[in-house]
Amino acid sequence: MVNGDKRVMDVATLKAKIKSKQLPKYLIFSGPEWKVQDIYIQQIAKVTGKEVKYIDSVTDIFSQLKNRSFVKKSVIYKVRDDKELLTNEKLQQNIESVLADNMLIHTLTSVDKRTKYYKTYKDTIVDFEQLTDANLKKYIKKEINLSDRNCQILIEICEHDYGRILLEIDKIKRYAQAYPEEFDDVGFDTYFKRLVEDGTIYEPPYDAIFDLVDAILDRKVNESFDLLQQSYDVGEATMVMLSVLYNNTKAVLQVQTYEGDSITKGTGLTGWQVKNASKHKGRYSDKTLIYIVRLVQKIESGIKTGKMEDEYAMQYLLTHIFSRR
Repeated sequence: MVNGDKRVMDVATLKAKIKSKQLPKYLIFSGPEWKVQDIYIQQIAKVTGKEVKYIDSVTDIFSQLKNRSFVKKSVIYKVRDDKELLTNEKLQQNIESVLADNMLIHTLTSVDKRTKYYKTYKDTIVDFEQLTDANLKKYIKKEINLSDRNCQILIEICEHDYGRILLEIDKIKRYAQAYPEEFDDVGFDTYFKRLVEDGTIYEPPYDAIFDLVDAILDRKVNESFDLLQQSYDVGEATMVMLSVLYNNTKAVLQVQTYEGDSITKGTGLTGWQVKNASKHKGRYSDKTLIYIVRLVQKIESGIKTGKMEDEYAMQYLLTHIFSRR
């Protein structure tokens, strides 16, 4: 078991450990960038000479290692969101001794910093934050020659998910291979547009909810009411809108009031969340942001208990927010 006061490992430190081959038996990868995590797992496999083996639960390791003939060579076990490993302290204590010369990489969608698991293993956790648009564009251009505008469109279509972006790029490349005769005339940009238009590259329906929340947090009154109507037109649920507004308002409040050296570590927000929240700093006072958070909680409670009509809740909310000075 690993202890100490070290901070969560960053990707640069992981790179150095891979290069020097000084890797712990047990690593935890956290965050939304699953494709980047897979790239690093393959790099680790390459430098260690180990094969990657996917398992459903860490308990699978125990049964496999009992049968030594089953295990031909040392491996890197990869498990995702293993709830038993997160909560079973006895299992945690035994895992490294059981691994022998094998490795375990536990990939987590997110990690709760309040848990004993986090506090025990935080120096083996690598946080893979969502890639910035600038980095995504750079990586797209390494794969395919798209214009800056179409790179941005692809990023938006894939909701900033690098793994999805690579899947869509593969479709464009395959299309170009199928119709090579006109490629020199039209190029990848035209192929990309065709695949978006015919639905081969899936473009999710426009969701006004995030624009709505941005407009509210920017104190844009008319735009907020227009986007609220658009949200209702596409069938957005009131409770979902309230939830998104609550989370984003709370993030703005955290960013606006933080005075320490490392905002991501101090607030628990990701770099992406900090960037989004920072756009709205100064639009409202700290006192008003607290008021909005509490008002959202009050309205949610009113809807759940039947004291407030769902269909009028958001209009009520906006009226009260924008009436404050």
